[in-house]
Amino acid sequence: MCDVRPAAKWPRVAASLRALLRNGVVNAMSAQAAPSGLDHQVSLGRHSYVIRPLRSADEPALVDMFSRSSPEDIRMRCLGAIKDFPHLAAARLAQCGGDEEIALVAVDAESAEPGEIVGVVHLIDEPDEPGGAEFDIMVRTDLKGHGVGFQLMKDILTKARERGLKKIVGYVLWENRPMLLMASELGFTTEHIEPGTVRITALL
Repeated sequence: MCDVRPAAKWPRVAASLRALLRNGVVNAMSAQAAPSGLDHQVSLGRHSYVIRPLRSADEPALVDMFSRSSPEDIRMRCLGAIKDFPHLAAARLAQCGGDEEIALVAVDAESAEPGEIVGVVHLIDEPDEPGGAEFDIMVRTDLKGHGVGFQLMKDILTKARERGLKKIVGYVLWENRPMLLMASELGFTTEHIEPGTVRITALL
């Protein structure tokens, strides 16, 4: 859910690009490794994953995850196309830190490649709306439908409540029915804000 079209023309649809690039230059001290005590392992089906905060060292694994996702999934996430998305998104997310944002990743606990990331969810405070935040999420194409996205969303909702947020919002293409179904199951409401685009909101 990110977009590179002019903000004046697409005032709200540029959600995730804004979320990714907001505070694009982050103090290096805020991008340190997160405490390992926040990690937890989950079993989804017959496979195990570790859900943990994103670390600055995860940038190569994020590039790999985005590069192994289909152009269609990237289009769905970005509400359109974006040049060199894997490197741009990975570089920005790897800087995630501080009090205004958090990112969680799902790591394949059974992979032969240590630290293989298969999903990421990002939450950043809305500067003009106290108590509100915006999220974006992506799961690697070959692992969609395995519960990874649902688990990441449950965990980011928990983190949002722990941070005292009152609501979180996201922006989804109307054709992205799996995401809209998952959002409904998690208690989000939907609102059409322009042709083909839906804002989803969860009150916490």
